[in-house]
Order: sequence, then C-alpha cells, then structure tokens
Amino acid sequence: MTNYVGLDVSLKSVFICILNEKGKIVKEGEVSSTPEAIGCFLQGTSLKIEKIGLESGCLTHYLKKGLMNMGYDVVGMESRKMAAILSTIINKTDKNDARGIAEALRVGHYRECVHRNDEMVEIRTILHARRTAVESRTHSITSIKGHLKVYGIKLGKGTGKSFREKVETGIVFLNPRVQKVIKSLLNILDTMEKEITELDKEVKDIGKTNEKVKLLQTVDGVGPITALAFVAEMDDPKRFEDSKDVAAYVGLTPTQYSSGEIHRQGGISKKGSKHTRCLLVEAATVLLTRCQVWSKLKAWGLKLMKKIGKKKAIIAVARKLAVIMHRMLITQKPFERSSKKKEILHAA
Repeated sequence: MTNYVGLDVSLKSVFICILNEKGKIVKEGEVSSTPEAIGCFLQGTSLKIEKIGLESGCLTHYLKKGLMNMGYDVVGMESRKMAAILSTIINKTDKNDARGIAEALRVGHYRECVHRNDEMVEIRTILHARRTAVESRTHSITSIKGHLKVYGIKLGKGTGKSFREKVETGIVFLNPRVQKVIKSLLNILDTMEKEITELDKEVKDIGKTNEKVKLLQTVDGVGPITALAFVAEMDDPKRFEDSKDVAAYVGLTPTQYSSGEIHRQGGISKKGSKHTRCLLVEAATVLLTRCQVWSKLKAWGLKLMKKIGKKKAIIAVARKLAVIMHRMLITQKPFERSSKKKEILHAA
C-alpha cells in the first residue's frame, strides 16, 4: 500500500504525518528541520512512500533538495493555496497542518511550486542581497537628512559623492557631539557604497558569462540586473506554455472579478516576485522616457501614453516586456527593432 507524507515545517522542527491511500493516519512524529532527520524517520517506518509534500517557504529548497537526493519524490506546494485549505481546519496546530498537507497531497488538491536549480538560487541570493544594501543606503541617507532638519539644515535632493561634502559643510556650526554622530552615519554610508559597488561588479561579471543575460540585454532599457533577475525568476522558460502567462506570473495583469451580471477589472494583481516586477517597470520607464533608439515597442508605448496616460502605459509596456523577454529565451533570438522612425510610427 502506498503512503503520502505531509510536512509542517518550522525553523526548529518538522511535524510529519503519513497517510495511506485510503486517507488513514499510519504514523505521526516530530523531528528537527533537517533532511537527514526526516529521512531517518521515514526509513524507520519501512513504509512505501509515494510522495512527500511541504509548503513553500524559506527552508523548502534546502529540505526538498536533501530529500530528493535520498530518492524521494518531493512536492513543494504553493503556500497561498495551502493556507486557504488549512484555514478550514477548526484547530490550527502543527499536527493538524501536517495532516491537512498530507491529505491535499493524497487527493491532488494542490499547486506545485517550481524547484529552482542551485545556480538560480545563488543568483537570487546575490540580487536580493544587493537590493537589501541599496534599501539600507536609502534609509541611511533619509535618516541623515531627517536628523539635520531639526537644526534647520536642508540638504535638498541629491546623493552621490557630493552628499558627504554637503553634510560636512552643513554641520560645521553644530555641537561636536552631534557632528561626531553624523560623521559616524556618513562612514557607515561610505561602507555601504563600497559594498554596493562590489555587488554591482559581481552582477556584471555573472552577466558577462551568462548567454541568456547577454541575449536579454539586447532589449532597449534592459540592463544586467533586470536581465539577471528575469533569468533567475524564469529558471526553466519552457515551464510556461504560453508567454502571456509570464506577465500574470510576475503580477502585471489586471485582476478580474465576475459574478452573475457583475464584471469588474481592477489594477494589476501584484502577485509573484515584487523585485522582478519593479525592475520590469523601471526598464519600461527607461524605454519610453530615456532610450533614444526607436522600436515598434517604443512607438506602441508612446501611442498608448497619449491615450491612457504615462503610468498605465508604462505598466502595459512592462507587461509586454515580460512576454517578449520570455519569447526571446525560448527562441534564442535577439530583440528586433527598426531604425526608421516614420515606418514604426506608421505601423503603430
């Protein structure tokens, strides 16, 4: 008789529930959150395991990879859908959650998440680390400006190399203690700038050796960071049968509500990776406002901008960028544009 395993994972421990094909609980237990501990528990039961299911989370890649190396068929289940299923349970406990996951796995009531390879996981780690550093830099700059406003020192806009000079000039007449504190924040900011520069170099080095990243950079407005983030998010592009599904995957398609005679279309869903979505929007903004090279996509976006406004046009171009970039990864063909502005505008 085949059996199904549900894992309710927490940082320290994992609660395990094993169901047989009839839905009866065969064995339950709690072990530490390591593949070795889980594998040891399952091997000790001497049961035939059909599948192992666990919700997507921080430890999913680590546990799934370890269990797959042991020969188990492991399914990463989408947490949003599983949360809706588990919310029907009256008493929420680790034991009941593990039972619910095992039951969903047994009846096939789940949506499987993609299991990225080690290279894509490493790239995502580098990109997220860079984003954290950039956000910390922004917070530090804002904090320094806020502290100086108390003394009537208004630095205005601008950061870069001149920022330190502006601050040091502005705090000359302040109390030495306050000057010391502000200079400490400036030193921290300098360290952040140095580390961000190193991370940028790391990203560019990866982009130079990755053929997919170099291909995507042929798109107007797309740089190494956007291209690398998109490649890491797609992992295996062939998992999307239709390129239009990619736009929905990164949350750039409108939400829909339909009930009876009521039909509503809202704003974009904002599902999926926020980082990738924001980078695509930035690329679309650059394409429409800064890029001097003309293409059919730019002409279409500018024409749309006149009809529905700048913000909506940028989102529409970002959505189309996601579709085009996915198609490029499938066909391995570079971005196509025309050098003749009049022909493009006429075609658009």
